[in-house]
Amino acid sequence: MKIHKKIIELTKPYWLRILAGILLSLLLSGISGAIAWFIKPALDLVFVQKKYEYLKFLPVGVFLLFAFKGSIGFAQAYVMKSAGMKLIREMRNKVYNHILYLPLGYFNKESSGVIISRTMSDVNGVSGLISGVLSTFIVEVPTVLFLLGVAMYRSWKLTLISVVVVPFIAFNTGKLGKRIKKKAKAAQRKGAVLTQKLGETVQGSRIIKIFNREETMADKFKSENQRLYRDRLRALRFKEFITLITDVFTGLGLAFVFWYGGSMVVTGTITAGAFASIIVAVYMIFSPIKKIGEAYTSLQEIRASMERIDTLLDAKQEDKGTVKIDRFKKCIRFENVSFVYPGNSSPVLQDVNLEITRGEVVAVVGQSGVGKSTLIDLIPRFNRRSGGSLTIDGTDINDAEIHSLRELIGVVSQDVLLFNDTIGENIAFGRPGATEKEVVEAARMAYADEFINELPEKYDTVVGERGLKLSGGQRQRIAIARAVLKNPPLLILDEATSSLDNVSEALVQKALEKLMEDRTTIVIAHRLSTIINSDRIVVLDKGRIVDIGTHDHLIAHNNIYMELHNTFAVVK
Repeated sequence: MKIHKKIIELTKPYWLRILAGILLSLLLSGISGAIAWFIKPALDLVFVQKKYEYLKFLPVGVFLLFAFKGSIGFAQAYVMKSAGMKLIREMRNKVYNHILYLPLGYFNKESSGVIISRTMSDVNGVSGLISGVLSTFIVEVPTVLFLLGVAMYRSWKLTLISVVVVPFIAFNTGKLGKRIKKKAKAAQRKGAVLTQKLGETVQGSRIIKIFNREETMADKFKSENQRLYRDRLRALRFKEFITLITDVFTGLGLAFVFWYGGSMVVTGTITAGAFASIIVAVYMIFSPIKKIGEAYTSLQEIRASMERIDTLLDAKQEDKGTVKIDRFKKCIRFENVSFVYPGNSSPVLQDVNLEITRGEVVAVVGQSGVGKSTLIDLIPRFNRRSGGSLTIDGTDINDAEIHSLRELIGVVSQDVLLFNDTIGENIAFGRPGATEKEVVEAARMAYADEFINELPEKYDTVVGERGLKLSGGQRQRIAIARAVLKNPPLLILDEATSSLDNVSEALVQKALEKLMEDRTTIVIAHRLSTIINSDRIVVLDKGRIVDIGTHDHLIAHNNIYMELHNTFAVVK
């Protein structure tokens, strides 16, 4: 019953098209029955009663009947397949929209290959639900009933003998269908792994080449591809075996008809025309039965896809919050805040107490892995704290309406992501609806207009996937321009200059200083030269705040900070 409810839920928006398809299907089934019905009177009239003058009308009648049937079949297929395409369009939109609102933690534990596979391959696998499975049942079930009625009317004994094999076909189809579903799910999992491998190859092409690992990657891909091939081949074997069983039992049913029906013609129990009518009807019955069996196996594959899609759709989205925050006026306060990643027992942050007032520049430093980025990610609620209190102007971060909270925050990080679009569109991403003039002004403030205007297509230059057509410093300045355009009161700089050369760092640092004017800024940095002038510097160690003070104070009184400073000086 669960799959029936799911089908009704998915197809409900398209009931008008499906209703039209049902009406056309009934007409189509009626025509199929009519073809089987008229064979007897036509053959008896011409060949038994020897009225050969009507023979010339037979070809015309057959042509017109089949032409009409073909036209109705075309209309029915178009209506049902267009409904199927609409279903896929809306389902893919639904899955994509759901993904957009999943918490960042979901993407840390689930591979990109699985997510892409479910959005593209699995959703595409449902395409046959309306145009294939539902359409087949709607067309073929009435066709079987119409033809069965014709055959039963001609000779119920002969018809029952011929269709006695149908239960055996149904039993074997149901039994093998479960195995097809199992194999289809296994193949879909392998397909997701293969998608992930392909994505890693594209993104990691530089690493693969520098380590000369083309053959290694090719062997791994070949191995995964072989597993996918094997699972799909097993599913295909079961699927085609159902077709084989149907054909064998169809032949058995027709053999009974020829044997018993032929003897009835010889004894004069039925006419040759009636016998031909039954033969045609029975043969035409087994054709839709075969299609129904194939549709059932397709339904099992579709069920496998639907279950994988539901797994994604069942993933809990971010809590949207209820308290709208219009502005940042006072402070952000951490009180005894702790954080533990789901599934882990060791806390990343413990008993963090910190207050960041409006207009301050606060830096957070510490060795790699002490929880700097984790601490800052609590503010835009990329992660939710495990304990303690975190408020912005007195409002609990967890209660804040998520979009209004994030409208107050701008982030520039070390790993800049630009979309495969123009420079102008990437900057305008900071504020949809921004004018061209505003985009150019943002680029100027980020010291990005200099290199942009040197490009042949200027702001219409496409930056490539992840912005790889630009240098690291250029990407950073585009990201800063994006943040400038957003104009947030709270700015987070997460290692924004750590991977740049000295020349690029100087330009980016200049742009950052411009961006930081009149804003509350939180800076995470390895290069301590970038934070010397911060109002306060927070020193983290093993998930705890061990000291807070100015650069001069920490150099004089904190060993951890002094070691960080000395390390940077040596590296520099």
